[in-house]
Amino acid sequence: MDQSFASSYNRKLLVSVFNAQEAREAVLGGGRIIDSEDPKSALGNISPRNIMEISDAVLDFQRDLNLQLSTNIGEDQLLFRRSQTGQAIEKSRYEIAGKAAQAAIGVSVSMGTRVHPVNIVKVGVDGMPADKIGEVLSELVATLKRTEALSHTQVMSVLFAQDLELWAERKHNERVRKTLVESHEFNPATPDEPGAFDISPYAVDSFRGPDGKPLFGDVSQVSLAALIRHGILPSDVRTPHIRLNELFPHATFFPDIAQGTSRTTQAVIKAMVDVTADSGANAIMIDTSILTKVMNVCLVDTRSEGMVDINSLVVKDGMVQQGILSLEDLRFFVDYCHYRGVSANLAGSIDSYQAQQLWCLLPELDQASTRGASSGVDRDPSLPGQAGVDSRRHRVIKRSLVRGLAPPEHGGVLNLPEKIKKVEGAKERVKELVKLLRERRKALGLPELQAFWVDVFGNSTVFK
Repeated sequence: MDQSFASSYNRKLLVSVFNAQEAREAVLGGGRIIDSEDPKSALGNISPRNIMEISDAVLDFQRDLNLQLSTNIGEDQLLFRRSQTGQAIEKSRYEIAGKAAQAAIGVSVSMGTRVHPVNIVKVGVDGMPADKIGEVLSELVATLKRTEALSHTQVMSVLFAQDLELWAERKHNERVRKTLVESHEFNPATPDEPGAFDISPYAVDSFRGPDGKPLFGDVSQVSLAALIRHGILPSDVRTPHIRLNELFPHATFFPDIAQGTSRTTQAVIKAMVDVTADSGANAIMIDTSILTKVMNVCLVDTRSEGMVDINSLVVKDGMVQQGILSLEDLRFFVDYCHYRGVSANLAGSIDSYQAQQLWCLLPELDQASTRGASSGVDRDPSLPGQAGVDSRRHRVIKRSLVRGLAPPEHGGVLNLPEKIKKVEGAKERVKELVKLLRERRKALGLPELQAFWVDVFGNSTVFK
């Protein structure tokens, strides 16, 4: 590899893991930021003990590599109290920022400083007005700098890109509803509310008890009383109707620049970066909400000029994969981050066929983040023929899949999902992608491309 390229950039893949074994898989696959996250939680929150176990695993593994740790304090920074009538009333700005700072200290202590003195705390601030984002981030930055052992800890804001038109179109899809019910992304509703539906058929196999077994095996077992008894619905509801949570429109929280827009624009991106930089935070991640992820919408629009469109070959539950931000938007994000002095991190269901293009077409990109595309269906070797559940909440990190997201200089390869092999036009499109990546890698002095077909278990075969 051209050493001048390697010394000019400090590119890293962030891999979200849940336990020590996943951490080891992430390191072996080329991950350089090992992020603690619970995939079963909609917010990604994870217990301090799990964070400590992940830290120990990384400390004990591959010590010749430059590795960092990260974790998050969730996306629920807005705090509420209840009035006597049950109405949610927002608490004070001081308390919101203070609680976030307390959480940041807690996760920072859990990560420790043995792996690396510079850890990363991710802060989900989607759905907040710009001034409140600034208050929360500023409080975290100031608090961590005052703690002697944690003064080098970095703060990364996490904000979401969105396409409200696609959400309105796809939120009625049966599989989208089912997945969001499983993730508790809903609120009680009355039958006459817009978007309300009966949770009963979606509750089957969606909720599990302490023993891990489903609470409801079939719809006949689902009743309003049972839903209340198991804490799925509150005790004061009168019907089993719910409505899905909604995306937070940019126009509500960035009113001066986002009025009349249904998707993330460069003006919104600029505002996100500005509030992050002004607060003294070190980095910003643009991600996508779980509401967006489950409807097969990702961050990167591969229809962009200069990219090879693989997204349109990937269909899930009848929904063609679509991206939100173009290559031009992503380049603006990276360039403006660097202009304001913060690191740029791209997340949002990024897959190998997107990541490997980004590393070549946006070589200045600092970081990319992954969980879904680096995870596969688990398999118990003592039970041949039996496989785990193929869902976001149950897949596990596999080193072969992590490699598909890693930068080329960290062993990154191109992983192509086997399921697109038989899609019309896929053969020609994939050949075009391989050709592009090989040429760009050669021009940048990066390692020669290796390409593989991969299945849902992470098994790979050489692309020919």
